[in-house]
Amino acid sequence: MPPNNNESDNTGITPCSQPQGVDRFHSNNDITLHNPVVERLVDEDDSKKDERPSSSSSIISDAQQQQQKRELPPWVKAQLHHWGERVCVPEWDDDDDDEQGGEKDGKCGDYRRKNGWKGSDLCHSKQSPVRISHYCIQYKKQEGGGGGGGVGTTLTGLVHFTNNAESHAGFCHGGSMTAVMDDIIGWTAFHVSGQCVPWSGFTAQVNVSLKRPIAVGSYLKVVGTIVKLERRKVWIHSRLVSLDVGEEEEKKENNVEEEEEEEEIVHCTADGLVILKRDI
Repeated sequence: MPPNNNESDNTGITPCSQPQGVDRFHSNNDITLHNPVVERLVDEDDSKKDERPSSSSSIISDAQQQQQKRELPPWVKAQLHHWGERVCVPEWDDDDDDEQGGEKDGKCGDYRRKNGWKGSDLCHSKQSPVRISHYCIQYKKQEGGGGGGGVGTTLTGLVHFTNNAESHAGFCHGGSMTAVMDDIIGWTAFHVSGQCVPWSGFTAQVNVSLKRPIAVGSYLKVVGTIVKLERRKVWIHSRLVSLDVGEEEEKKENNVEEEEEEEEIVHCTADGLVILKRDI
């Protein structure tokens, strides 16, 4: 018999509250099965749904998740204009939202189908369990007044960890954090030439360090910076952070000017290597 939620088990750890969303890897909604034996087992499992605790009704379905209104937190609206030039990519930009958080009725799906994609983007569609939006690029001016790009190029974006990114009750799966790191490492490298050249390379290595858990429903900032460039190899350092909202509000109330370095809480860092294509 499972331990009572209000009591500690023999490990001395008090069990967490009920899950807030759908498990990213173990939900029947996220897999298509063609093995008849496995399908029979899944059908048998589904037939037992009525025997499960009523707490399962608290799990939010994909359809309900899509219907939830998405509104950017105030700190994003205040910072967005400092992040640089907005990155616009047709395969997911039309599925993005505007700077005020309002959804746009784009036709991203049509563009993807007509250009070889088979489904929606893992990190950039409205249905994404962990959704990245508002990518903005800043190029570091090169010595001698040359164009941008190269070392110092920085990409910043907003990440929404939805209820569907959940693993342990109330917290996001570490894989969702890793997916964000993989995405920004790749897109940062796509700007190495001083302009956005999508799919101009491929991620060869991502070394991730998970530092703090992320609660479902959270909005975080992700930043990627090119730190080294050697022929076709591009090295990127990235970080996933939340802001200490309490301290930010206190500064505002006391009319304290914002410092260049914001108070950030680091949840994840990563170092990645991207190999550019030969014709780039």
